[in-house]
Amino acid sequence: MAKSNHKGKSAARLLGVQILFEMEINGKNTKTVVKRLTEDYLKEISQLNKNEISDKDYLIKILNGVSLNQNKIDNDIKENLNNWSLSRIDSVSRAILRSACFEIHECDDVPPRVIINEYVNISKSFFSEKEPNFINGILDSIAKIYRKDEI
Repeated sequence: MAKSNHKGKSAARLLGVQILFEMEINGKNTKTVVKRLTEDYLKEISQLNKNEISDKDYLIKILNGVSLNQNKIDNDIKENLNNWSLSRIDSVSRAILRSACFEIHECDDVPPRVIINEYVNISKSFFSEKEPNFINGILDSIAKIYRKDEI
């Protein structure tokens, strides 16, 4: 049962990144997106992504959390960028960083190393080695600020 829950959370993270990307590009709000998260939709997406069905509650937690806390999350990301601005970062990378930062801030039941690893792995499905290393560095810095005792 624990493995299934882990796989459902992993799938929720990937889908969350995809939805946050879509929301940024298309200007959709969380309320609109959450309405379409039916069981059939989640099954269809899991087949397209070739993974487990997303943990719907966890997915909604990520989407709502990022939306409600985006200013704070974006400020944390900006403070940990060296000679970069948030607008220069690719939209997919921003979605990855925002999701991971939300989890680092709010999901105390998940170790920060697990969060970082999950999102670095997600970044590897979209990018070559350069971007995952960039994302890893930023997330590591943020985790050391907010959860230094766990790193």
